[in-house]
Amino acid sequence: MRRLLLTTVCCALLPSLCGCVVWRGVANLVRPGPQVAEIRAAPAPGLVPPDPSAVVDRLYARAAEAIRARDYALALELLQVAAVRAPTDARVLNAQAVVYDKLGRFDLSARYYARALAADPTSSIVAHNMAYSARLSGRAVPETGPLLAGGPPDGPGATAGGAISARRP
Repeated sequence: MRRLLLTTVCCALLPSLCGCVVWRGVANLVRPGPQVAEIRAAPAPGLVPPDPSAVVDRLYARAAEAIRARDYALALELLQVAAVRAPTDARVLNAQAVVYDKLGRFDLSARYYARALAADPTSSIVAHNMAYSARLSGRAVPETGPLLAGGPPDGPGATAGGAISARRP
């Protein structure tokens, strides 16, 4: 009977005393909490960090594959990571513009083509893609002289240096 009375009193008082530091201390003595292990990242001996330009090259190559597979969401994610690592890489900016062309977001593609052209003003690939994007969106194509007179690069999607073309298959 005495045990039942003690259990009843404890059950009645414990919920109201949950915030009490003394009861928490007693509870921790009876049932200790989980131990938190601290994990620290340590570089492996002999492991050299990758070359930043090689990382951007791999991201660009994976994005180009994603564009060819028409996985534009993955391509944009990869290109955004590459753009953070190399914000003035004309290839990455051009590829982002191509993806936005494919998605029909000509306002964003124009912005990225302008940034790509600012990064590499001599790029004929960016100039061709800008003209193609302007034709797709129905905007007037600016006359750029002999640069566009030769026409687009040979074949669908074929460009110099493995760059991405905005041409749709």
